[in-house]
Amino acid sequence: MPILVLVFFFQLFSCGENPKQDRFLPETLPSEEVVKLSLSSDSNLAKLREVANIKGQTLTEWKESERSFVTDQEISKYWSVEKKILPREISDTDSIDRLRESIRIRIVWSRLFHKSGLKWKEKSYEIGKKEILAKLNLKSSPKFGSSSAKWVVIEWSDYLCNFCRETFPHTKNILSKYKSQIFYIHKDFPLDGDSEEGLLPLALGRCLWEKDPERFTFHMQGLYANAKKIYKGEDLYVSEWGSYPDCQPQNLKSIYFEKVRIDMKEAAALGVNSVPSFWVNGRWVVGALNAETWERVLKDTMSH
Repeated sequence: MPILVLVFFFQLFSCGENPKQDRFLPETLPSEEVVKLSLSSDSNLAKLREVANIKGQTLTEWKESERSFVTDQEISKYWSVEKKILPREISDTDSIDRLRESIRIRIVWSRLFHKSGLKWKEKSYEIGKKEILAKLNLKSSPKFGSSSAKWVVIEWSDYLCNFCRETFPHTKNILSKYKSQIFYIHKDFPLDGDSEEGLLPLALGRCLWEKDPERFTFHMQGLYANAKKIYKGEDLYVSEWGSYPDCQPQNLKSIYFEKVRIDMKEAAALGVNSVPSFWVNGRWVVGALNAETWERVLKDTMSH
C-alpha cells in the first residue's frame, strides 16, 4: 500500500479530535459582555459541563483544548474589523496583543456554545435614556453629574462582588477624568438578596451616601475593602465612618435595607441578572472593566 494511503488511514482512524473538524467561525463573534452574560446562566453552564463530560474533560480542559486549535488566520478574520475600536492613544503592542487574545477566546466560546447547541445573543431589548431614567428611583440613589451630560452611566453592583471590586478603581478614574461629562448613577444588586447579611454592605453604603455624598467614591472604596467583614459581622473600625454613628452595621435603620430591595426590584424589571452590569448611553455592558475597556465603551457610545 502506498505510503500516502497509509498516512491517510492513520489520520482517519487516529485517536483525538481532528483540529480541522467543525472549525465553526460565526459571521460575527459574541462580545466579551455577551460571553460573560451567557456564562452567568446556570442552565448554560450545566449544558457546557455536560458536553465536556461526554468528551471526558472538564469545561476548563475542553476550553483549553479548543484554544489550541485556533489559528492566526482565524483571528485575522475578525482582527481587521475589531482593531478599529482601539483608541489611537492606546494602540500599543500590549493593547493589540490583548485584543487578539480576546478574539481567540471568543472564537473558543463561540465553538463551545455551537457544539453544545446553545445560542448567544445580545440583550434583546433596547431602552433609551428618558425611558430608563423614568424606570429608576433616583431620589436617594448615589449619583454624580447632570442628566444632560455627554454620557449617562448606570451601574448595578455589590460590594461583595469580586469583579465589581476589580472594576471600581477604573470606574473611579473614569469619573474623575470625565467629571463634567458623565452622569453616574449607582444602583444596588446584592449577590445574596435573601438575607439581611447579604444586604448589609449595600445598606451601609446608602447610609453613607445620605450622610456624606461629597466623598461617596471614597466611601465606596472603604466598602469594597471591608464588605466581607461587614457581611460576616466581624469587628470593624473605619475611622472615616466614626463621625456617622447611624452608619455602623449594628445601628442601620430598616429604611436603608428597603432602598436596596427597591433597587433589586428595578433590576429584575429591566432584566439585569448579574454584576457588575452597566447601562451606558443605551448600550448594556456586563462584567468587569479595566481602563482600556472603559475608554472603548465611552468611545463607542459617544454618538448615542
